[in-house]
Amino acid sequence: MDSSLFLSLSLALLAGIGIFLVAASISIPMQSLTHRIRDDGAGPRITGMAESTIFRAFFVDLSKRIRPVSGDLEDTLRRSGWRFESEVHFYARRMLAACLLMMLCIVIGIALNQVLGLTMGLVPIAVFACLGALLGFILPDIELKNAIDRRRIRLKKEMGFGLDQIHIYLQSGADLMEALSQVAQMGIFGSACETIAAQVSTGEPISVVTENVQKTLPPTPEFDEFLKLLRTGIQKGEAVQEPFRERAASMRQMLVRSIIEEGHKSRIKVTFLTIIFMLVATMIVTIVPITLLLFEGAF
Repeated sequence: MDSSLFLSLSLALLAGIGIFLVAASISIPMQSLTHRIRDDGAGPRITGMAESTIFRAFFVDLSKRIRPVSGDLEDTLRRSGWRFESEVHFYARRMLAACLLMMLCIVIGIALNQVLGLTMGLVPIAVFACLGALLGFILPDIELKNAIDRRRIRLKKEMGFGLDQIHIYLQSGADLMEALSQVAQMGIFGSACETIAAQVSTGEPISVVTENVQKTLPPTPEFDEFLKLLRTGIQKGEAVQEPFRERAASMRQMLVRSIIEEGHKSRIKVTFLTIIFMLVATMIVTIVPITLLLFEGAF
């Protein structure tokens, strides 16, 4: 590595660490430091500074200032099944991923200079590092959205079989709450049904119960319709066996169609990969011998 490049990178790294420490020290209230002072047999000392609370608080505040999340983040985390433990963990993960990818891009840029002999200056490496930091910063948002989508798909799949089981229990003479409690083992849908049965049996209004359950799951029209049928069946005493059976049959058909579509997509992917493999193999078989012959003729 060029000595001037190494010196510039070292100075930039030291300057960044210094700026971070200064900003972190300014952002810490003096009162929070005095609360950490403990007087024991060895004299007064500062406790708890080995923890990551200070740096995490700084990262969280910086992440919020850079790009605050629109809407209710806690509600989004709840609907995702708490993919991140809290809002603090979400914001901290943003900054952590940004820092890690930024450092990785810097290492890759330096490695390209060394291994390939490229003459990349500070500006290309800095731009590459900034792009890596930006990608790392938005990765938790993408991860959170994907978690909600996966949970919605799983809820739909479980509803197709859960509703059928509820219909069977209702036909056998069980009441609605007992039928709901019998499907408790069917994943997210079963857990929601068990919660509804438990809370309704304590005298909680069905409208309040269904609203609380909706807040814990991704927005899903099929599940909302199921809750509407429940409210109608409990409040008005209407029979729900037939609507449940029809909805179960409809959702199983949707599940079968999705499985067939996934099968077609997998077949296309396998075909595409096979074509690429054949092209690469053909290029190796044809181009490599020609290249070797050209080199032998040249020397």
